[in-house]
Amino acid sequence: MTVHFRSPAEIVAAYDSGLPGWQFDPATMDALMAEGKAVLFAEAAPHLAGVGKGKLALLWRSREVYDPGAFGQESQTRGSCVSHGSRNARDTTRAVEIHIKGEAEEYYRRGATEPTYAARGHNGEGMDPAVAARFEADCGFLFRQKYPFADLSRLNEGMANPRWLTDEVRAACRAHNVGRWVAPTTADQVKDLLYSGYALHSGQNFGVAARSDVNGVAVPSGRWSHDMATVGYDDTREVYPVGVFLVVNSWGRWNERPRVWPEDRYGPWPEGSFWVAEDVYARHFVGSRSIFAYCDINGVPQKTLPDYGNLSNLLG
Repeated sequence: MTVHFRSPAEIVAAYDSGLPGWQFDPATMDALMAEGKAVLFAEAAPHLAGVGKGKLALLWRSREVYDPGAFGQESQTRGSCVSHGSRNARDTTRAVEIHIKGEAEEYYRRGATEPTYAARGHNGEGMDPAVAARFEADCGFLFRQKYPFADLSRLNEGMANPRWLTDEVRAACRAHNVGRWVAPTTADQVKDLLYSGYALHSGQNFGVAARSDVNGVAVPSGRWSHDMATVGYDDTREVYPVGVFLVVNSWGRWNERPRVWPEDRYGPWPEGSFWVAEDVYARHFVGSRSIFAYCDINGVPQKTLPDYGNLSNLLG
């Protein structure tokens, strides 16, 4: 039976109760790597090693320029977190590239989640991120718009089953191919990728409380089998006592804003997001082995990030 969540509270309760949104098979991941559809950071981007240490990157702010409020919108309506995490990583990386170029029209629209979730290989709930990565490398993705075969202008996850994923849908996806993904194996490599303009998503058995600690950092709580995107970090220790990574959820406003969040530094809080301490992130997010960065594989160039302190110039 297809689940249908009607509120953030229902989603939280389902994951707290063990909904298997993230499903990991080591053999599937190994095959993905062997076929070159995902590549280790050490192989694809050794030239980036160390560029992000001690710095910060606020990639989510680029997406906010072109899709304001996107992170608090389109809550998942079933066990589709992998498709949301992948879409949020893709859209953030795309937005950074467009932000750098100053070519707003290239963002076009928000990405859709339905094709990726339909590719999970079964009609139940949950998905292996390696399966999602394979589909997006072999086929690609679609946008929030109307197509001859479906209206994807609004979230409609009820249609996302293998039977819907016809040759016509796959052909349309191939117009927006992902290529390959880069897989980091350390938290420092995640910093290097983020500082170079690349967002990530990952699956893990890890949950947090709805309220941060007094320092503004998430408090581990529970074990969600869940996929989420990572869209920024702060390794400067100027605000938080430890290095932190910003993780965005796909549940809408399910939690409180971090108790420490200086807007003059970070801008408005992306709804549903939270800071994860570096040691916790390394153990649960990177350590799951189910983590992917959306990159320009040909050379994986280091990008010069926008000046997030002067967004008013870009926003008019």
